[in-house]
Amino acid sequence: MDGDLAALDYDRLSDAIRVDISAPNSCLGSDAIGQHVQVWANKFWNSSVRFSHARFGGYLITRLDGYTEADAEALTTGSLKAEKVVRADTKPGGKILLNVSPSFGFTDKARQPYTFLPAKRPVGQAVKITCNRDHIGDANSDMQVAADILKARGVRVELATGRFVGDRTGLMGYFSFGSNDPRFDSAAYHSLNFAPGAIAETGVSTSARTFLRTTGGQSLIADLIAQGVSGVKGYTDEPLTQAVASPSIMFDRYTRGWTLAESLYAASALVGWRDIVIGDPLGVAYSSLPK
Repeated sequence: MDGDLAALDYDRLSDAIRVDISAPNSCLGSDAIGQHVQVWANKFWNSSVRFSHARFGGYLITRLDGYTEADAEALTTGSLKAEKVVRADTKPGGKILLNVSPSFGFTDKARQPYTFLPAKRPVGQAVKITCNRDHIGDANSDMQVAADILKARGVRVELATGRFVGDRTGLMGYFSFGSNDPRFDSAAYHSLNFAPGAIAETGVSTSARTFLRTTGGQSLIADLIAQGVSGVKGYTDEPLTQAVASPSIMFDRYTRGWTLAESLYAASALVGWRDIVIGDPLGVAYSSLPK
């Protein structure tokens, strides 16, 4: 539902690009069901200008959700607290934690953020995505790029490579592979604590499969919401790696004063798919940077 609303009217836009997802079982894992669907390339992806429906089409759809009503309400409460910091012209003190998983390898930093769109494409021809594992290392390299951007901007950042990190408090941002990381530590994941206005993403296929308390399965973004995050992106089912938000884009835009919704959608390459964005769409946590 969320993805369909985000891509509303894309089928009437002459410059909208169809994306044909054809993922065999060998790509998704031996126990996965092969996919063949069509979605859309996000026209707002990696935009250098802020969102408007008139310019980009579609909509920035978010929801308020969590294990409890209190968790959902805390999403807006956190955003409002963060906005007070912005109005006071005070910089957030919390760090952004980027947890690399070396076992997935690295790709060329120079090609980050990676795009599956070819430089040249016949008009009207859909772009094909055939596998996700080829690009897992891009997320590691993109975290390195994100760290470089944030350090240059004077934003506190921790680029962790040695283990799956926990026991961090007052975080303003988070990106990891969650339970897909071979070093994943559930206790560490649940020990993370977030400051008001924090945003997050995890490279986990079913991170938004439920907002009811459960056991087993992959790590959930609902836990991060319960732990204080104000905005987070997740997936109802296997989205392929190309759908995961780019850490360099989401944190670059957010720390330059873009809204929560703008930052997470600008970092997302696909719409009309299995993405769910949680949080106050107008939430901001950083002052706008000069153009």
